[in-house]
Amino acid sequence: MICSNITANGESSVMLKELAILAQLIQSYALTGKLQKGKQLHAHLLTSTGISSTFIANHLLNMYAKCGDLTHALSMFDQMPTRNLITWTAMITGFSHNARFLDSLLTFSNMCAAGIQPTQFAFSSAVQAATSLRSLAFGRQLHSLSLKLGYHAELFVGSNLADMYSKCGSLDVACRIFEEIPEKDEVSWTAMIDGYAKNGDFYNALMAFRNILDNENLVADQHVFCSALSACAGLKAGKLGQSIHASVVKSGSSAESAVSNSLTDMYSKAGDMESAVTVVNTFPNGWNVVSCSSLIDGYVEMDHIEEAINTYAESKRRGLYPNEFTFSSLIKACANDAALDQGTQLHAQVIKTSFILDSFVCAVLVDMYGKCGLLFSSSQIFEEIQNPTDITWNSMINVLAQHGCGQEAIEAFDQMVAWHIKPNHVTFVSLLMACSHSGLVEQGLRFFGSMNEAFGVEPRDEHYSCVIDMLGRAGRLDEAEIFIGKMPSEPNAYAWCSLLGACRTHGRKELGELAAEKLMRLEPENSGTHVLLSTIYAGVGQWEDVKAVRRLMKDSGRKKLPGLSWIEVEKKTHVFGAEDLSHPRKDEIYKKMEELLMRIRGEGYVPYTAAVVSKVEESEKERLLRHHSERIAVAFALISSPAGKPIIVKKNLRVCVDCHSAMKLIAKVERRVIIVRDSARFHHFQDGNCSCRDYW
Repeated sequence: MICSNITANGESSVMLKELAILAQLIQSYALTGKLQKGKQLHAHLLTSTGISSTFIANHLLNMYAKCGDLTHALSMFDQMPTRNLITWTAMITGFSHNARFLDSLLTFSNMCAAGIQPTQFAFSSAVQAATSLRSLAFGRQLHSLSLKLGYHAELFVGSNLADMYSKCGSLDVACRIFEEIPEKDEVSWTAMIDGYAKNGDFYNALMAFRNILDNENLVADQHVFCSALSACAGLKAGKLGQSIHASVVKSGSSAESAVSNSLTDMYSKAGDMESAVTVVNTFPNGWNVVSCSSLIDGYVEMDHIEEAINTYAESKRRGLYPNEFTFSSLIKACANDAALDQGTQLHAQVIKTSFILDSFVCAVLVDMYGKCGLLFSSSQIFEEIQNPTDITWNSMINVLAQHGCGQEAIEAFDQMVAWHIKPNHVTFVSLLMACSHSGLVEQGLRFFGSMNEAFGVEPRDEHYSCVIDMLGRAGRLDEAEIFIGKMPSEPNAYAWCSLLGACRTHGRKELGELAAEKLMRLEPENSGTHVLLSTIYAGVGQWEDVKAVRRLMKDSGRKKLPGLSWIEVEKKTHVFGAEDLSHPRKDEIYKKMEELLMRIRGEGYVPYTAAVVSKVEESEKERLLRHHSERIAVAFALISSPAGKPIIVKKNLRVCVDCHSAMKLIAKVERRVIIVRDSARFHHFQDGNCSCRDYW
């Protein structure tokens, strides 16, 4: 028996051999994960000879750590009378590999405090722990120590340091460390490719991948392929991804689930859903929760909601359990489609899981209810989040902006800052939009001015566009023109479109012509530009110019985007156009519309015929106005839904002034809440008023 020959001092050569054999046995248990066998051997040693050898104790500690039993590993560590470099390294590595990253760093600090110089393995484990915690401060301290010890140029440590800096957002430092590594291997190159991709530098990620292919001494493995495909996904470079796909097949890496998942994600993000589905169906283990989530997200981005739902149903049929990314994509689909019933069903499923605590899932739930018109539900979900992240704060502020709750959005922003959550460029887009839709111009200008100075956020094109929109809505078009002149770059299409819309509202023909000219250059296929310009001409009685614009549209083959409104009744979506006679219940709908017209006239309704850009009789203008798509949708809802239930209508264009006035009075006479989501924002009509306070 091996154990019976071990003495307290273990000095004879026979005993040393037996110690080596015993250590080899413990190591085999560690490598194969046979924790129970290791425990039995440990118990036998304790009851027979005891463990006086640090050599054996280190192997037992390492076995427990590698098998994930940190309780016994730490107990071994605490009871050891003598600890050497291997003991400390095993404990540091054990903590790091079992996601106890803070404990790993604390143990590393204690080792250094005990005067023991760490090995490169302990050092690398500590760097990996700092990376996982995204602790740039601790990472910098480790980097400084590596310079003193001469480890920084060592391949394993250097690769981990480069990875740490790139994942903490310091890509320039990561590149510098990478260049200092004399002999780079696949691990170091993969760290850089992954770092470039995660920091949005997809071009350099692919250039690094090219360097691996050009080096005869390097072989691209599954990790390299996954990182390169991630860069292709970021660029939506499907053709380049196809060439990498061919390399994957040649290398034999296609059997790896991580690679097939990366291929599925790349094709999905590139919009090539046919290839994505082919990968899932033909690769070994192609169907899994990761690939399924990528497919669903790809369909959602392409607005193929039915295919996304069908993919989810197929994954359930195959026995796959959705993860937080699956739920996030599906709920996002419901938000984009304003599918409240499906969204609430998914919400119920999320509640049954632990994903209700996930910040991404909570953020899309807040967004979904907001886009479905239920501001109260969005606020309620947000209030239940214990520790809101920047993602959930941004989602809530954006919902408030869409519903025109400018003051509430500002209050939410102030709370976010008070919670020490740093706002980013997304936060300020929503905040500026909230100020724009609520007429809070001075506050909005102050926020814009404070972005870089107070929060270190450099204004982007979208922030400048929000300011132009804000000034335009307020009728401060001269200031908007001056602001454009001071911009560091030419305004984008959204900015010119906002200015053009403001010129229509406030009757500024010359400036409107300039905005239309710029917009036609940026978006020549956008028929809305011609429609807005013709409306401006009609507003000042220039009917010949109206005809000229319409002739230009006809000659170029551009058609006016038809106004559509849709409403969900009894889990079915009903779509209506202007003067729509296609619905089976059209007679009841138009009868209800005539009844509503009589009742709101009694409340003081006067048709705003100036909204009709046609040179026709007043009676014809009135007829056209009362047959707008949103009026038809509301009439249908009134005859189809239970009394007292809020009516939620979605519209693809901006609601016109006349329909806005009519909706306020319809809500009053019917004693119903009517919520209209148009192309710009939400309008909540109740008791003769609108939440926008006639400012939109």
